[in-house]
Amino acid sequence: MEKRTYWYVKRFLDILISLILIILTLPVILLVLLITLINIGTPLIDIRIPRLGRNRKPFYMYKIRTRVYDKDFNSSYTKISKIIDKLGLNELVQLFNVLKGDMSIVGPRPFIKDEKLPEGKISDKRYLVRPGITGLATVNGGIYLSHKKKLEYDEIYYDNFGFLQDLKIIVKTPFAFIRQIKDRWFVWDLEIIKMLKEL
Repeated sequence: MEKRTYWYVKRFLDILISLILIILTLPVILLVLLITLINIGTPLIDIRIPRLGRNRKPFYMYKIRTRVYDKDFNSSYTKISKIIDKLGLNELVQLFNVLKGDMSIVGPRPFIKDEKLPEGKISDKRYLVRPGITGLATVNGGIYLSHKKKLEYDEIYYDNFGFLQDLKIIVKTPFAFIRQIKDRWFVWDLEIIKMLKEL
C-alpha cells in the first residue's frame, strides 16, 4: 500500500475507533471527572504543557488532572488522584485528541515541546506522523526506555509503516500495560492498599 493511501485510511480508522472507544468509555471518563471535581476541583483537564505533534506543531495532550499545586508551584497527588494516575484512567480523554486530529491511536508518544532530545535523522522521522496513544516504543519498554531508544523505535515504526504493524502494536498494548503495572506492583500496591484503608 502506498504511504498516501495508508495515511488517509489510517486517519479514517482513527476517527472511527476513537468514536467507538469514547462511547464505550464515556461512563468511566465521566466518573473520573466527577471524582476529580470533588477531590481536587477545577480545572479538570490538565493542558499546561504543550507537546510536539506532526511536523513539530505544538498541541495540548489532554489528561484529567491528578496533581495539586501549591503557591510555589510544587505538585503533589491526593490519595485518590494517585490511584487514578497509576491506573492510567486520566489518559482516557486522549481519545478526544485522536478525534480532533492531534493524535493517532498508534504512533510515537509525544514529547514535551521544550524537552531536550538527541537531534538528527532519527528524531526527525517521528514528526512525519501523528503521535499516538500507543506505539512501538510503548510496547517495547515504554517509560523504561531512554529517549535515544524511543527515537530508534520511532524510526523503525516509520520505516515499516502499515496496518499489520499497527495491529500488532494494538494487540501488544494491553500486555505492555499489564507488564508495567506488574513491574511496579511491589513499589506502589502497598501504597494504594494503605491509601484505601485511610479513605
